[in-house]
Amino acid sequence: MNFPELDALAVELDARLQHGGLRGLPATLEGGHVMEAELMARIVLADIEHIREWDRTHLTDPTDERRLRAVATHARQVLQLARNKRAPAQPNFGNFSQA
Repeated sequence: MNFPELDALAVELDARLQHGGLRGLPATLEGGHVMEAELMARIVLADIEHIREWDRTHLTDPTDERRLRAVATHARQVLQLARNKRAPAQPNFGNFSQA
């Protein structure tokens, strides 16, 4: 996972948010908990920004690949909800809070 790829996901997520593409969509979390996809997208965007800020201020301790992949996976899952608005199946976000 590289930053240009993560940044591209962030841009697409932000565009979906700005145009209401996630409005009213549920996202199912581990354990069957449901969260609004808009809120999930905002959390993922904040996570991406936190990673960028961390890497700017902690040059000797950059974000590890596992974390980058986990955040990218969450971003893709939220975007998939928007792409499949009419589909009844929803991705399971696993343990989202610890990604």
